[in-house]
Amino acid sequence: MTDISVTPYQASPRALIRAGLGAVAASALVLTLFVLPAEYGIDPTGAGNALGLTRLAGGGGEAAEPAPTAPVATPVAPGTPTPADIAKSTAMRSDRQELILPPHSGAEVKAHMAQGDHFIFRWQATGGQVRFDMHGEPPNAKEGEFSSYWKAKDLDSAQGAFTAPFTGTHGWYFRNRGDTPVTVVVETAGFYQDLYLPPAE
Repeated sequence: MTDISVTPYQASPRALIRAGLGAVAASALVLTLFVLPAEYGIDPTGAGNALGLTRLAGGGGEAAEPAPTAPVATPVAPGTPTPADIAKSTAMRSDRQELILPPHSGAEVKAHMAQGDHFIFRWQATGGQVRFDMHGEPPNAKEGEFSSYWKAKDLDSAQGAFTAPFTGTHGWYFRNRGDTPVTVVVETAGFYQDLYLPPAE
């Protein structure tokens, strides 16, 4: 049987020193011919000028002026509220409205609110699920002029907090899409003028 094992090549210490010195010399050459002219405009050999590398550093051996930079936005933690942020001119109140939705019908519950008024709310439907649209209208809004905040269907309850983005009426439109009556109870507490049931149209 023939022995085909291969002995790995082992470089002599002299060869390793020569390879290391060669790498250092090549690095110095790259630094002198390319990096110094391109980055700093220093061109001791003239090769950087001939190759156009000194233009990258601003040309003529002069250091380039740094390009203007846009100011960086510093993250700002939310500020401490001032008394003006906290105080409300609208009286604090709490209300409860109940409406009965016959099958395949809808109705609204609304609150008159000034911009910045705020309430927390909870509504509960019994007898079935409803579709709802939480929305608001400015005073004297035209037909179909409203801002919708939250729409969902097939729910029997929801709760949250709301701050009026503008002066006007804000509230909910509830629709019973089922075949049996559904009772919806809306409870609110906070700073607003009133909670009422608009007349059915």
